[in-house]
Amino acid sequence: MSIFKKKTNNHFIIAAPRSGTTWMSKMLNAHEDVFCVERRLFGDYADFVLDEGQEIPRLRITLDKYINSMLLHHGYPRKQKESMLRSVIAGVLNTEREFSRKKVVVDKVTPYIHTADKVLSQIDTFFPKAKILFLVRDGRDVLTSGVFHWFNKQPIGSALSTFEQERRTMYLHNERKKGTRFFQDKEIEQWATEWMQPLQTIQEAKKNHEVKVVHYEDVLKDTNSVLRECLTFLGAKTNESMIKTCLEVGDFKRMSQGRERGDAQANAHVRKGVSGDWKNYFTYADGKLFHEIAGSSLVAFGYEENDSWVEGLR
Repeated sequence: MSIFKKKTNNHFIIAAPRSGTTWMSKMLNAHEDVFCVERRLFGDYADFVLDEGQEIPRLRITLDKYINSMLLHHGYPRKQKESMLRSVIAGVLNTEREFSRKKVVVDKVTPYIHTADKVLSQIDTFFPKAKILFLVRDGRDVLTSGVFHWFNKQPIGSALSTFEQERRTMYLHNERKKGTRFFQDKEIEQWATEWMQPLQTIQEAKKNHEVKVVHYEDVLKDTNSVLRECLTFLGAKTNESMIKTCLEVGDFKRMSQGRERGDAQANAHVRKGVSGDWKNYFTYADGKLFHEIAGSSLVAFGYEENDSWVEGLR
């Protein structure tokens, strides 16, 4: 049974982290009819992270995980847990509708690792009429951006290794040493997997939902046209004044507090805003490992024709 209300259309953007969802959500939110949120409803996931400059760790938890934890000792049957989750979600939707007064609500979802299939399954259950916009970015750029993003946070209980400390200091002070490796194998393994998993749900999503796949690189090349396509897909107006407003809000210089696109700040959430930056950091060993894990997805989404790109790396 759907939780949909007649006055509001609820849809989703799904992507791997560091794929441009923040950029897209800011542009969508600037539209008078669109409210883009990040609910973190599904995935059965929880952890703590410590953000740079903070003394108190931040809990990251999906709503379904919280409900399951809360009811763990109640002995309720599974259907009761689903009923409570449904009620809480309905309350969230009502609050969003009253707060935003907008008719199109879009939930931005970047699934935690090993949760993408759970997220889609729950969307099928609770939002069977939702449209899904998949935002796809070259996984090698996702990896590069992701590791830089980790400069600002770390999981609780883990300390930076000597390599990680030196790397962080080196890049924050623009003191990169020639020949120094940027990635660790464990980082490639995690980010290649985290990039690939949402993409693997696209074909399954198409069985029950209207789906649109958008490449981050296409948004960079022609933001105006792609934004129009996305708004049309979501059922929002595409008049010139609205498009202009959305584009102004999504301007890189505005989002980065004054930097030009390509002018990197290592520890900024909006770091560089370009495609192909991975070429500045990948070694042959990095490329070989990445392709072993996610090469099929690189080929499937048109980023490479085969594994020959690895041979061009040093």
